[in-house]
Amino acid sequence: MVSRRILNATAATFIVAAVVVPTPAAAQGKGRPKGRPTTQQDPAAPSPTISFRQFGSWLDDASAATPGEARTGFGIGYWRMEGGSQVDAPMVDLGYGLTNRIQVSASVPFYRTTFAGTTSRGLDDMYLSGKYTAIDPASNDQQFGLAVSPVLEVLSSGAPDGRLHFAVPVSFELRRQPYRVYGSAGYFTRGSIFTGAAIEWGLPSGMVVTGALTQSYSTKDDPVSDALGVGRQRMDVNAGLGYPLGTMAVSYVSIGRSLTSLAEGGTSLSVAGGVAFRFASASATP
Repeated sequence: MVSRRILNATAATFIVAAVVVPTPAAAQGKGRPKGRPTTQQDPAAPSPTISFRQFGSWLDDASAATPGEARTGFGIGYWRMEGGSQVDAPMVDLGYGLTNRIQVSASVPFYRTTFAGTTSRGLDDMYLSGKYTAIDPASNDQQFGLAVSPVLEVLSSGAPDGRLHFAVPVSFELRRQPYRVYGSAGYFTRGSIFTGAAIEWGLPSGMVVTGALTQSYSTKDDPVSDALGVGRQRMDVNAGLGYPLGTMAVSYVSIGRSLTSLAEGGTSLSVAGGVAFRFASASATP
């Protein structure tokens, strides 16, 4: 089935499909806007103080991997924020099922962002993760699942608190045809506690519709953000649509926005789309 994750790194939203087996529900884009730093001029300092409120969230299911199957995905994302915008292209997603309980994945986006007439581009933050399914929802009568997905963040160059950080999300899943519900909660070492949940509905045509809500709370003190009124909590909503392209691929599109105000670093619009492919090795379980 599908693993879906949403990461809000710094002041931004990240939505990524991470599927070992593409299905109609392998929706949503990959990448995330780098966000806009908050600044405050200190009269005693030669330059403005630059600060980021640290947000981070992760939304995943508890579906188990298929051993020996790999997948790759390519997408494009667009975000509109106060005073600027960002395009991520391409957003590359890779994954592999090591066993029937363990899978690994990576997300590598490239960005181009514009703020106040200034443009920058390069390799965006990368996310390397594993996933261990402790309870497979397909293996019990209750159709309930539980998984943990340790994450390594490799932030782009210039990150104020260093480039390497970690997250420890715990995810659950409950299947009730034709829908399923899943969610995650955990902690980012950059300084945020997060929760998120989604409901996914399968249509007779094979199309799958998904709605998701995530929230993150910044745990680190940030006097600059406090002085500028940037709140500690962030919420985002997203809707996605996935459609199968045969048995080995899926196309997806998603749209969303922040429930947080633009002045506090929210996004007024996020749009993403792309396609994901499955590759089964000779040793993969039929």
